[in-house]
Amino acid sequence: MDGEIPAIVNANSENEILGALKLGEDFGLKIVINGGREAWKVAEQLAAAEVPVILSSLMQNPEEGLPYDAVYAQPGILVEAGVKIAFATGSQTIARHLPYHAALASAYGLSPEDAWKALTVWPAEIWRVDDLVGTLEEGKMANLFITDGDPLDIRSSIQEIFIKGRRVPIDDRHTRLYEKHNARPIGNR
Repeated sequence: MDGEIPAIVNANSENEILGALKLGEDFGLKIVINGGREAWKVAEQLAAAEVPVILSSLMQNPEEGLPYDAVYAQPGILVEAGVKIAFATGSQTIARHLPYHAALASAYGLSPEDAWKALTVWPAEIWRVDDLVGTLEEGKMANLFITDGDPLDIRSSIQEIFIKGRRVPIDDRHTRLYEKHNARPIGNR
């Protein structure tokens, strides 16, 4: 309650988000909106209150009556208004899809630079750990990966992973299955 750490408020509708803003104002809390399905409707208020939004999955259908791309365009609308965002998948089992959320948002108005910030710098700032992670700087944990192309392009593959500056083998169950099935004989075509 002393504002030392952010208070996460699960809020999706416009009214829920406005209620969370009021809660933060009334109690002097540093609010972080989690979910934010209708955050684009109150982007100006969120920016004025300096309240960031952790966007839930972009892999959902827009509400009835909204344009087909409303869900995908929301990150760009929020950032343009001055709101810091971060992406979330809502599940550990599909956490590997996180870059695809950023890529999808960048295809619908979020700049590639801001898509990267929403995956790195802004989450670190939101959680107040930007002195440890979020950018590549001396003194910070060197958590990074190297790809053979644009990391936001689904066709790119991770070549190397470093956690805390140490190389981590990328051999896991998924790579072993891929190699096993990729090496199978191809039948007559």
